[in-house]
Amino acid sequence: MEELFGCWREAERADRAAEGLLRLRTVLDLEFYDQISEVLREVESTSRLLRDLYDLFPIYRSRVNIVLYYLNVILPSFQRTLKEMKVYIEHENLPARAQWTLMSDRLNQQGGMTLAARFVMYVELLVQLVRLLSRSPLYDPTSLELLRLRHLRLRTSQHISAPPGPLQPHVAPAHPTEEALERRHWAEKIFDDQPHSTTGLRHRRESQCFGPVMVERRLGIASGSKALFKLPFEKNRVSVTVFLSPDGPEMTRLLCRWIDRYNNPMYSCYGVQELCIRRKGSSLQFRRWSPARAHPTLWLVLFFKTWEKMVLFHAAFGALKARCPMTINLTSDDLVLAGETKRFQGKIIDDGFEHILTVLQDKKCGGLRLHAAVRNGDLRKCPVWTAFVTHQSESPRWMNRRSRHRIWLRDIHPYVFCDKYKKRHQLRRDGEFEIYFVNEEAAYAFEEVFRGESDTESIVDHDDDGHDNHD
Repeated sequence: MEELFGCWREAERADRAAEGLLRLRTVLDLEFYDQISEVLREVESTSRLLRDLYDLFPIYRSRVNIVLYYLNVILPSFQRTLKEMKVYIEHENLPARAQWTLMSDRLNQQGGMTLAARFVMYVELLVQLVRLLSRSPLYDPTSLELLRLRHLRLRTSQHISAPPGPLQPHVAPAHPTEEALERRHWAEKIFDDQPHSTTGLRHRRESQCFGPVMVERRLGIASGSKALFKLPFEKNRVSVTVFLSPDGPEMTRLLCRWIDRYNNPMYSCYGVQELCIRRKGSSLQFRRWSPARAHPTLWLVLFFKTWEKMVLFHAAFGALKARCPMTINLTSDDLVLAGETKRFQGKIIDDGFEHILTVLQDKKCGGLRLHAAVRNGDLRKCPVWTAFVTHQSESPRWMNRRSRHRIWLRDIHPYVFCDKYKKRHQLRRDGEFEIYFVNEEAAYAFEEVFRGESDTESIVDHDDDGHDNHD
């Protein structure tokens, strides 16, 4: 369908506009820096969202017709705006200052809104379309209808006629309940909230997929599949979408999309059971089995800007692979992130389950986190939750020893990798998170790590959790 590829084409056009705006911002005085940045930020967001839509089309093919009308509403106006911007941004006979001021004056007169506000409106509609297409409980039909009317008024000011066909707004709960949001698969929630602290990683290069390139029928995307999360890299020139297949419970696949040198989208897709993961520096490397070479070969390398996001992606992959019924070989690297030092390990009772709690510190960036994993059984070592330790731990009020076995922590936000685990059962009246240690000695050793009294590893329960302190 033309509208579907139109998303990709307009994303490219937005990228070129963003490059032009960045050039103007670089050469102009600080007087225009904030104004240009405001528009640039939203233009980059539209590019990312248009590619998000395009990436989701193969997974939600049966629902594409629902969003086609709205694409016909936004894309002609969006294209007209970018083309009018191009006239000024690429005008060789105008100095940079005139390019920006003339473009702003001209386009700010349309639709009774500034250029930045216009792109905010484009972004808001595209956000609703992504949610509508992917059945997100955050989709708000009331907002979508109001945005549709505002876009039609903008089209009128641009002398673009309304698209044909009557519209019957899609019906969905306008305000999802807390219960509905909580019922989502854990992987849908894992990247909902930004970490309360971010730790930058160095020595990054470009993320890259090594293929093989697959035609659509080879991607293995069955009808009824559901996207769990999608992460963009290199300003969405590379993306990874993790989706749940309807073929069976916990059957998940990774779909990688990247752009070739001719700006065409390329795809490759494998089940989690077909991949192995390992950290190398600031990247996560995925290997697949190569029948031709009869040994594992590199499929995908993802470079992360922050340690926190890399930790979450690695733990999510490990949990998904461990729970996949098709998984035969689960390696230590699938479950244990390389490059971390173990500061503590002990048994805890956690929401009624017996888990292993480990305090881990990254060797490169120094980041500190708590990591709870399954202690025994088929899912032994499988991640249950992780929580990042921030500067709040320096406060004397951060940790409270409530009894011989119980410690309460403030400002701890666990990211959960299991649907059965309910972190609310561990929360106390004022939001403190309770950790119940099986052994009193473990509670004491845990305290020592954060009281600055121990710089060495404290393993109280002598359970081998596979953290070998390797790079």
